This record gives sequence, C-alpha cells and structure tokens, in this order.
Amino acid sequence: MIAYFGAMKKIDEFHKELAVQNKSINENIASIGFWLTSDIVAAKPYAVGTEMIAVNSETDFWEDGEPKVIHIEKPVIGYIYKVYMHEPHLKIYGSGHDTAFEAFMKERDNYCDYFSKKIKKPTWKDKGILLNKEEANTNFRKSLKKKGYEGFLLQNCTWNNSVTDLYCLFTGDALQIADIISVSQLDREK
Repeated sequence: MIAYFGAMKKIDEFHKELAVQNKSINENIASIGFWLTSDIVAAKPYAVGTEMIAVNSETDFWEDGEPKVIHIEKPVIGYIYKVYMHEPHLKIYGSGHDTAFEAFMKERDNYCDYFSKKIKKPTWKDKGILLNKEEANTNFRKSLKKKGYEGFLLQNCTWNNSVTDLYCLFTGDALQIADIISVSQLDREK
C-alpha cells in the first residue's frame, strides 16, 4: 500500500520523535502516531512552512557596536515522502452516519478531559481546552493496540481541500520510504 507523508525536513526513517514533532495534523492528535495520506496533494501543506532562525541584526546594535541577534521566520519548502506500508491491521472509520473524522474523534473523546466555561461535558466539537492531550492520545492508542490494531484509517476525509484517506500508524516500523519528492520538484511538474 502506498501513502504520502509531508515534512519540512529531510528524514531517513520514521522514528517515535518524528511522530510527536510532526505538525502534519491537528496538534491535539499529532502524537497518536504517524499520519499519512493517500493523496500527494493533501500531504503538501505539511512540507511547506516556516522556521525560526537567529541572525545578526543589520539595524540594532549593542553599545559596543556588536549587532544584536534577532529571530526571524524563514520560509521552508520541504519534502513529500512516498511511503510503502506493509498491509497493517487497521481499524477503519468509514462513511456512515458520522463522517470518518467525527467517528474517530467521538471514540477518542472517551479518553479526553476538556475544559469549557460554558458547557458541562464538552467534546472536541465544543472547542474546549484539552487538558490531557498526551494521556488521551496514549490511552486511545493503547485501547486500539489491545484490540490488535496497528493503526487506523479515516476513509474519504476532506483534508487540505482534497478528499483523501488518512492513515495513522502507531509505529514507524511498518513504513518504508519508497521515494522522496521535493515540493519544488512537485510544483515544477504541474
């Protein structure tokens, strides 16, 4: 099975820290696992962004004449990884009464503690403050692993203006990089 993963930095393998650091998905659910998409276009926004860098100021100086160090945002154009996945055992959230994303979030809410001044028992839809993000993600992941799942699939999601399947795998062991495509190269091919 082939999927795509967008990242601003070059990677050689999928390791645990990459899943936590990757901003390729809503920050409240990023640490569940490695998020991939079936559509290369949906992966692109995660390969483009900015990073803070320190540079010597050209206009601000210390009393001794040395330039002050300032932080600026530098544009980053990264890579899309074409990834081969062995056939992992996935829980499938498909289209039904709820959308796949809503069904997944509703199930994950069983592990979440939200804070909201206006609502007694808020859910993810109420946009309350999630108080236990890491604990909730860990417990949700553990519950699915206990049932034998290696991850899950959200079918036919609208994500980054594309309809795509979203995969979340709990470990990078099942992922093999088949190709690395720079976003610049992808844009030139269009």
